[in-house]
Amino acid sequence: MTTIHTIERKPRAASDGPPPLLIMLHGYGSNEQDLFDLGEYFDPRMHIVSPRGVLDLGFGFAWYHLGGAPGNLIPDPATRARARDILAALVSDLPGRLGTDPQRTYLLGFSQGAVMSLALAAHIPGQLAGIIPISGYLDPDSLDGPLPAAIAELPILQIHGTEDAVVPIAAARRTRDTLAPLARRHTYQEYPVGHTISMDGIQLIQGWLAERLAT
Repeated sequence: MTTIHTIERKPRAASDGPPPLLIMLHGYGSNEQDLFDLGEYFDPRMHIVSPRGVLDLGFGFAWYHLGGAPGNLIPDPATRARARDILAALVSDLPGRLGTDPQRTYLLGFSQGAVMSLALAAHIPGQLAGIIPISGYLDPDSLDGPLPAAIAELPILQIHGTEDAVVPIAAARRTRDTLAPLARRHTYQEYPVGHTISMDGIQLIQGWLAERLAT
Protein backbone atom coordinates (compact mmCIF):
# COMPACT_ATOMS: atom_id res chain seq x y z
CA MET A 1 0.00 0.00 0.00
CA THR A 2 1.23 3.51 -0.81
CA THR A 3 2.38 5.26 2.35
CA ILE A 4 0.02 8.06 3.33
CA HIS A 5 0.66 10.48 6.17
CA THR A 6 -2.09 10.59 8.80
CA ILE A 7 -2.78 12.16 12.15
CA GLU A 8 -5.16 10.60 14.62
CA ARG A 9 -7.09 11.19 17.81
CA LYS A 10 -7.82 8.15 19.90
CA PRO A 11 -11.26 7.75 21.49
CA ARG A 12 -11.91 9.96 24.48
CA ALA A 13 -14.54 7.57 25.85
CA ALA A 14 -14.84 3.80 25.93
CA SER A 15 -17.08 1.81 23.59
CA ASP A 16 -18.81 -1.50 24.08
CA GLY A 17 -16.43 -3.33 21.79
CA PRO A 18 -14.08 -1.89 19.17
CA PRO A 19 -14.60 1.84 18.63
CA PRO A 20 -16.07 3.39 15.48
CA LEU A 21 -13.69 5.09 13.04
CA LEU A 22 -14.14 8.49 11.41
CA ILE A 23 -11.82 9.32 8.50
CA MET A 24 -11.69 13.02 7.55
CA LEU A 25 -10.71 13.98 4.00
CA HIS A 26 -9.62 17.58 3.47
CA GLY A 27 -10.05 19.72 0.38
CA TYR A 28 -7.73 20.95 -2.37
CA GLY A 29 -4.75 22.98 -1.20
CA SER A 30 -5.28 22.16 2.46
CA ASN A 31 -3.80 19.52 4.76
CA GLU A 32 -4.59 16.93 7.39
CA GLN A 33 -4.99 19.56 10.12
CA ASP A 34 -7.83 21.37 8.36
CA LEU A 35 -10.78 19.26 9.52
CA PHE A 36 -9.10 17.58 12.45
CA ASP A 37 -10.40 19.87 15.19
CA LEU A 38 -13.98 19.17 14.12
CA GLY A 39 -13.52 15.86 15.88
CA GLU A 40 -14.02 17.69 19.17
CA TYR A 41 -17.68 18.14 18.25
CA PHE A 42 -18.39 14.48 17.56
CA ASP A 43 -19.01 11.41 19.66
CA PRO A 44 -16.04 10.91 22.01
CA ARG A 45 -16.07 7.16 21.34
CA MET A 46 -14.87 7.72 17.78
CA HIS A 47 -11.30 7.08 16.72
CA ILE A 48 -10.52 9.91 14.30
CA VAL A 49 -7.99 9.75 11.49
CA SER A 50 -7.16 12.60 9.12
CA PRO A 51 -4.95 11.69 6.15
CA ARG A 52 -2.91 14.15 4.10
CA GLY A 53 -3.63 14.44 0.40
CA VAL A 54 -1.25 12.43 -1.75
CA LEU A 55 -0.22 15.34 -4.01
CA ASP A 56 2.10 18.06 -2.70
CA LEU A 57 1.11 21.30 -4.42
CA GLY A 58 3.77 23.40 -2.72
CA PHE A 59 1.12 25.53 -0.98
CA GLY A 60 -0.84 22.60 0.42
CA PHE A 61 -1.95 19.13 -0.56
CA ALA A 62 -4.60 17.57 -2.77
CA TRP A 63 -6.07 14.22 -3.67
CA TYR A 64 -5.96 14.90 -7.41
CA HIS A 65 -5.04 17.66 -9.84
CA LEU A 66 -7.59 20.22 -10.99
CA GLY A 67 -7.87 22.36 -14.08
CA GLY A 68 -10.34 25.08 -14.92
CA ALA A 69 -11.40 27.72 -12.42
CA PRO A 70 -13.64 27.96 -9.34
CA GLY A 71 -17.18 27.26 -10.42
CA ASN A 72 -15.97 25.13 -13.33
CA LEU A 73 -13.21 22.90 -11.96
CA ILE A 74 -12.03 20.01 -14.13
CA PRO A 75 -10.64 16.92 -12.34
CA ASP A 76 -7.67 15.01 -13.69
CA PRO A 77 -8.95 11.43 -14.14
CA ALA A 78 -5.61 9.68 -13.64
CA THR A 79 -4.67 11.27 -10.32
CA ARG A 80 -8.26 11.01 -9.08
CA ALA A 81 -8.38 7.28 -9.81
CA ARG A 82 -5.03 6.80 -8.08
CA ALA A 83 -6.23 8.69 -5.00
CA ARG A 84 -9.41 6.63 -4.85
CA ASP A 85 -7.44 3.40 -4.89
CA ILE A 86 -4.99 4.66 -2.24
CA LEU A 87 -7.86 5.72 0.02
CA ALA A 88 -9.73 2.46 -0.54
CA ALA A 89 -6.64 0.61 0.65
CA LEU A 90 -6.43 2.90 3.68
CA VAL A 91 -10.07 2.24 4.56
CA SER A 92 -9.39 -1.49 4.38
CA ASP A 93 -6.18 -1.28 6.41
CA LEU A 94 -7.06 1.04 9.29
CA PRO A 95 -9.52 -1.10 11.30
CA GLY A 96 -7.01 -3.93 11.62
CA ARG A 97 -4.16 -1.58 12.37
CA LEU A 98 -6.02 0.58 14.89
CA GLY A 99 -8.38 -1.99 16.37
CA THR A 100 -11.52 -0.13 15.29
CA ASP A 101 -14.80 -1.76 14.33
CA PRO A 102 -14.62 -2.62 10.60
CA GLN A 103 -18.42 -2.40 10.45
CA ARG A 104 -18.40 1.21 11.69
CA THR A 105 -16.06 3.15 9.41
CA TYR A 106 -17.36 6.59 8.46
CA LEU A 107 -16.00 9.14 6.00
CA LEU A 108 -16.35 12.91 6.30
CA GLY A 109 -15.04 14.87 3.34
CA PHE A 110 -14.98 18.55 2.46
CA SER A 111 -14.79 19.85 -1.13
CA GLN A 112 -12.32 17.60 -2.96
CA GLY A 113 -12.46 15.31 0.07
CA ALA A 114 -16.24 15.12 -0.38
CA VAL A 115 -15.74 14.12 -4.02
CA MET A 116 -13.43 11.36 -2.83
CA SER A 117 -15.88 10.18 -0.17
CA LEU A 118 -18.62 9.83 -2.79
CA ALA A 119 -16.24 8.04 -5.16
CA LEU A 120 -15.35 5.62 -2.37
CA ALA A 121 -19.01 5.08 -1.54
CA ALA A 122 -19.54 3.99 -5.13
CA HIS A 123 -16.38 1.86 -5.13
CA ILE A 124 -16.42 0.13 -1.71
CA PRO A 125 -19.88 0.70 -0.17
CA GLY A 126 -19.69 -2.52 1.81
CA GLN A 127 -16.67 -1.27 3.77
CA LEU A 128 -18.38 1.92 4.93
CA ALA A 129 -20.99 2.56 7.60
CA GLY A 130 -21.79 6.03 6.27
CA ILE A 131 -20.37 9.07 4.52
CA ILE A 132 -20.71 12.82 5.02
CA PRO A 133 -19.81 14.74 1.83
CA ILE A 134 -19.74 18.51 2.39
CA SER A 135 -19.44 20.98 -0.50
CA GLY A 136 -18.69 18.26 -3.02
CA TYR A 137 -20.38 16.19 -5.70
CA LEU A 138 -20.53 12.77 -7.32
CA ASP A 139 -18.69 12.88 -10.64
CA PRO A 140 -20.13 10.27 -13.04
CA ASP A 141 -16.75 10.10 -14.77
CA SER A 142 -15.21 8.74 -11.56
CA LEU A 143 -17.41 5.63 -11.61
CA ASP A 144 -16.39 2.23 -12.95
CA GLY A 145 -19.97 1.62 -14.06
CA PRO A 146 -23.49 1.99 -12.65
CA LEU A 147 -23.79 2.75 -8.96
CA PRO A 148 -23.65 -0.53 -7.01
CA ALA A 149 -26.79 -1.96 -5.45
CA ALA A 150 -25.14 -1.82 -2.01
CA ILE A 151 -25.30 1.98 -2.05
CA ALA A 152 -29.04 1.63 -1.40
CA GLU A 153 -28.38 0.88 2.28
CA LEU A 154 -25.42 3.20 2.83
CA PRO A 155 -26.27 6.18 5.05
CA ILE A 156 -25.24 9.41 3.29
CA LEU A 157 -25.50 12.91 4.74
CA GLN A 158 -24.88 15.40 1.93
CA ILE A 159 -24.44 19.07 2.90
CA HIS A 160 -23.90 22.06 0.61
CA GLY A 161 -24.02 25.84 0.70
CA THR A 162 -26.37 27.62 -1.68
CA GLU A 163 -23.83 30.44 -2.09
CA ASP A 164 -20.89 28.16 -2.89
CA ALA A 165 -18.81 29.79 -5.65
CA VAL A 166 -16.22 26.99 -5.81
CA VAL A 167 -18.51 23.98 -6.23
CA PRO A 168 -21.85 25.46 -7.39
CA ILE A 169 -25.04 24.31 -5.74
CA ALA A 170 -26.19 22.91 -9.09
CA ALA A 171 -23.51 20.20 -8.82
CA ALA A 172 -24.79 19.20 -5.38
CA ARG A 173 -28.37 19.08 -6.61
CA ARG A 174 -27.38 16.88 -9.54
CA THR A 175 -25.73 14.53 -7.06
CA ARG A 176 -28.85 14.57 -4.90
CA ASP A 177 -31.02 13.73 -7.90
CA THR A 178 -28.65 10.95 -9.00
CA LEU A 179 -28.64 9.35 -5.56
CA ALA A 180 -32.32 9.84 -4.73
CA PRO A 181 -33.73 6.85 -6.67
CA LEU A 182 -30.98 4.51 -5.44
CA ALA A 183 -29.72 5.51 -2.00
CA ARG A 184 -32.65 4.98 0.34
CA ARG A 185 -30.71 6.34 3.33
CA HIS A 186 -29.55 9.55 1.67
CA THR A 187 -30.17 12.85 3.48
CA TYR A 188 -29.64 16.16 1.68
CA GLN A 189 -29.32 19.56 3.37
CA GLU A 190 -28.60 23.03 2.03
CA TYR A 191 -27.56 26.07 4.05
CA PRO A 192 -27.30 29.73 2.92
CA VAL A 193 -23.49 29.77 3.10
CA GLY A 194 -20.53 29.64 0.75
CA HIS A 195 -17.76 27.06 0.41
CA THR A 196 -17.50 26.31 4.10
CA ILE A 197 -18.80 24.16 6.95
CA SER A 198 -21.38 26.04 8.98
CA MET A 199 -22.14 25.55 12.65
CA ASP A 200 -25.63 24.44 11.63
CA GLY A 201 -23.98 21.80 9.48
CA ILE A 202 -21.76 20.67 12.33
CA GLN A 203 -24.78 20.29 14.59
CA LEU A 204 -26.57 18.28 11.91
CA ILE A 205 -23.55 15.99 11.61
CA GLN A 206 -23.44 15.58 15.39
CA GLY A 207 -27.02 14.35 15.47
CA TRP A 208 -26.63 12.18 12.37
CA LEU A 209 -23.58 10.41 13.78
CA ALA A 210 -25.23 10.00 17.17
CA GLU A 211 -28.21 8.35 15.50
CA ARG A 212 -25.97 5.98 13.52
CA LEU A 213 -23.91 5.03 16.57
CA ALA A 214 -27.01 4.37 18.65
CA THR A 215 -28.16 1.57 16.35
